[in-house]
Amino acid sequence: MLTINGLRNFYFLPRLHDMRCKAQRITEIIRSCYNRDPLNGDVYIYMSKKCDKVKMVHYENHAYYLHEKTFEQGYRFVKVEIEEGTAVYKIDWRDLVAVLEAPVVKTLRLR
Repeated sequence: MLTINGLRNFYFLPRLHDMRCKAQRITEIIRSCYNRDPLNGDVYIYMSKKCDKVKMVHYENHAYYLHEKTFEQGYRFVKVEIEEGTAVYKIDWRDLVAVLEAPVVKTLRLR
């Protein structure tokens, strides 16, 4: 179960797709590329290009937290589409839960 409550600000980063980075590197990218303070407790969400993996990073009590969710093969997350040119999008808690908890079937094999 997700250990982050809905009382925080959640931001989706639509142009960030690098799943190799750890929490400290992601906070450096947020600071330098998006001009935001990643240490203020906000949660930043980004998704892989194939929409099969989502990561969330935030900083709390002198520690970096990195949450990752991956569906098994054949499923993916709902693709989040926003206006062209938007670098950071504030996402509501209910929309975030809908993205994280509603798997989309990538292919359907009938026999």
